[in-house]
Parts: sequence; C-alpha cells; structure tokens
Amino acid sequence: MNIEESFLKYFGCAPSRVYRAPARINLIGEHLDYNGGTVLPAAISLYIDAAVSLRNDSKIKVYSLNTNNGFEVNLEEIKKDSKYEWANYVFGVFYILLREGYKIPKGLNILISSEIPLGSGLSSSAALLVLITHLTSEIFKLGLLPIEVVKVAKKVENNYLGLKSGIMDQASIALAKENCCLLLNCDKLEYKHIPLDLGDYTFVVLKTNVPRSLVSSKYNERVEECQKGLELIQKKMNVNNLCEISVLKLERVRELISDDVIYSRVKHVITEQNRVYEFTKALEKKDISKLGELLNESHKSLKEDYEVSGQYLDAIQIAAIHAGAIGARMTGAGFGGCAIALIKKDSFTRFREEVLNEYFNLTKLHADVLEVDIVDGPHKL
Repeated sequence: MNIEESFLKYFGCAPSRVYRAPARINLIGEHLDYNGGTVLPAAISLYIDAAVSLRNDSKIKVYSLNTNNGFEVNLEEIKKDSKYEWANYVFGVFYILLREGYKIPKGLNILISSEIPLGSGLSSSAALLVLITHLTSEIFKLGLLPIEVVKVAKKVENNYLGLKSGIMDQASIALAKENCCLLLNCDKLEYKHIPLDLGDYTFVVLKTNVPRSLVSSKYNERVEECQKGLELIQKKMNVNNLCEISVLKLERVRELISDDVIYSRVKHVITEQNRVYEFTKALEKKDISKLGELLNESHKSLKEDYEVSGQYLDAIQIAAIHAGAIGARMTGAGFGGCAIALIKKDSFTRFREEVLNEYFNLTKLHADVLEVDIVDGPHKL
C-alpha cells in the first residue's frame, strides 16, 4: 500500500499533495554547531514523506505509518504533552508559527512515512521538523524562505521541546542542494554550497543498528562542559565562542584550563574546526588522501577527546578502514547511530561484505552499509 492509499484508509479522503524531506550526514565538524562553529553537512537520499489534505475545522490530525499510531489537537489548544509522543515535533511547528504571528486558518490531515532510521544520527527529527514547516508554509502561503524554515525548526527544538540543539541539522536539510555539501557558519548563519565532486570515490553510510542512546543527558553534558571551558578562556582571551580559537593557541588554552576533561572537550572543538577548513581545501583540490586522513583524525578526536563514539561506532569505523576505506568517522551526536566512509565506487560490493563480516565478529550485531546520493532539500512530489 503506497502513501496515497494509506492516506485514504486512515483519513477517508485522498491527499491533496505529498511532500518530501531528506536525511543528512555531517561530512566533518562534529559538535561544533552549538559552539559557534562552521560545519560541512550534506543531505542524503533517505527520505521522510508527508501526504496532506486540508480540513474544514481547526484540528491537526497526524498519523505515522512507522509507529502505527496517530494524534490530534486543536490549533488553539496546542501544548507539549508526553502523551503526544513523536507528534510533539509536528504540533510544535504549528505552536511556534502561531506564536510568531503567522495565520493558519484551517487544520490539516497529515500522514507520515519515513525510511530514515530513528536514533541513527541521520537527523530523522530535524527532517520531520523541516518537512512540516516547509509544507505548512507552502499550503498556507506563509512565504517562509529556507533560512526562515531553519529558524522555525530550531525554535521548536529549543523553545517547545526543550532540547539544547544547535542549528546544523535543520539547516543541512532545509538548505540542501544536489551534489553539494553545505559550508555553514552556525554562529552567523552564513553559508555557501561546495560542489562534492569526488570522481571515482563516494561516501557510504555505515549503520551500526545501535540506536543513539544520548542522549539527551550526555549531549547536554557536552554542551555544558564546552560552556565551562569557554568561560575559563574568556577570563584571559577575548573570544565569543570556542571555534574562534586557532589551533596555534592550544598551548595557551591548556594553561587556562586545569581540568583535564574540560580541556579535552575544548581541544576537540578547536582541532575539529581546523579540520573543517582543511577538509574544504582538500575538496576543492580533490585531494582524496587528505580527505581520508581528516576523517580518521576526526573520529579519533571524537573517541578520545570528546568521548562520544562508543564501542559500536569504533568497531564499524575500524571495520571500514580494514575493508579499504580511504577514511571513516562517526557522524551525528554519537553514542550509537551511524558512521560514514569514503571508498572507491567500484569497490562497494566487496567493501560492504567485509565491513558486515568484521563488524559482526567484533560486536555480534548485524550492520548495514548504504549507498546514498547527495540530494536537494524539502520539496513537493
């Protein structure tokens, strides 16, 4: 049963339109977005779809084919409630838009179907937020530009859901462009598209099949540790955020931070920011070897300095290198989820088999290795 047939079954009418938004990977620049940094994500060909029809009342009714449950709420009565489960992400968009003064004269029926694995580090939640914001803007002619879609989605996460997330995930999806990655300054919201022309090479997604277990506690813990480090540095250095600090000043930073754990977190942020700039230069030069070296360095830093990888991400990264990847690293917040690897296109079949075998030998779990394309942002089908 396709999404239109499912919509007819659950809502008793045909959808008027269907919208789609992609997942994302972060090529490099992990845990920089909430530190005012510049990151390098790209949208990939794993999608979440939403079939929609207008209602004659003020209800928002949503149903998910993935969870096989649905919820409804009146527009004027929206508030966060644990009973709404995943639908809080949907309802939160309408809550924020109404508070921002946008007119939503009628309710909607929305049926959601996603192929983005939950808890995978591929931003399924950000994809849902961007998708609902985008389709609501189009249907009610709110005129939101892509960057405004990003801001609304972030407000839902921060102000409605209470998550201390940065802006990278929403931006990497809403601003995505086919065959390009997004060089995004998360502090100033300045960005440009960088062509991703790798010739005979490609990025693949390595799925550990261990859901991210963050997570909220560990993620927020890292945010707080970085803030502590910044406060210590600001007593002697005039900086607005950690990502402003050059790697050449690491010795000075070490003098200002006596706590080894706090210093390690700060060290990761500063060195990772430098890796983003080096990675961008290597992309422009098509220096595949340098790209691989930077991917491996990034994973090592996330493992040892930031301590967010864990045994499963480490295992799949090691398996990828042993199978011939030029470089590999975890992507996303960590603590489970996915990694990415840079490989030769014509080696995919052998690479996949070797990674699956070694990962199973190391963990007794079955992984997935996915071929993906770099794609556009949200759009109507």
